[in-house]
Amino acid sequence: MSEISPALRHRRDMALPLEIAAAAALILFFAFWPPVHALDIRLESYLFDRETGQWLLPPQNRDLLYWLIYRGPKLALSVAGGAACLWLFLQALQRRWRPRHTQYALGLAVVALVPLISGLLKAVTGVSCPAQEAQFAGPYFHSDMVTRLLGSLPDNEHLRCWPAGHASAGFALIGLRLIAPPLMRSAFLYTMPGVAAGWLLGIYQMARGQHYLSHTFVTMAIAFVISSLACMWLARIEDRG
Repeated sequence: MSEISPALRHRRDMALPLEIAAAAALILFFAFWPPVHALDIRLESYLFDRETGQWLLPPQNRDLLYWLIYRGPKLALSVAGGAACLWLFLQALQRRWRPRHTQYALGLAVVALVPLISGLLKAVTGVSCPAQEAQFAGPYFHSDMVTRLLGSLPDNEHLRCWPAGHASAGFALIGLRLIAPPLMRSAFLYTMPGVAAGWLLGIYQMARGQHYLSHTFVTMAIAFVISSLACMWLARIEDRG
């Protein structure tokens, strides 16, 4: 049985749904409120040199920064995730499973689901990257979630930029909150590594013309929705235990 008092359990049970609602509202705000898209374009224009037609960090560059911030995090996440899955499998196989392993498994599920869901959304939403748009020397018209909803532009299989897929590898680390004590799973200490990593990768992609600011905000909100749902599931398991 959980050692959390009824009052503290009630506070936890109220906080997680409110967090999900706030994250969902953030997604709607950054996806569909037109002034957000105007701000996106204004901010992105500071990262693009119209005279040379180059981004602050040219997408074609394969320098050290590219390997540290683009390829490196993806590789590290894949290797660490695979190793963690293998370790959990061995714990179950050897009948050493303990409650903490359930925490690790759900945290790992968040780490996997955030990039997966972001990638699936990218494949079907048909939103353009800044570097693809005519206003930034690209070949296509600007396409955001509002234009997609109104159907004012035809489908284009080359437009797959919403939400921010690369930043999802960083925001996936918000899943680390699952290893925290029950009342600490929304604490700054446990969520900050994922938030910081996600924004580092997101800003890097903005400087390469691969995403707008709103794309990264949406990905962060998706990560909070998924991790909060996982926290709610874990809380039920712990309360029953």
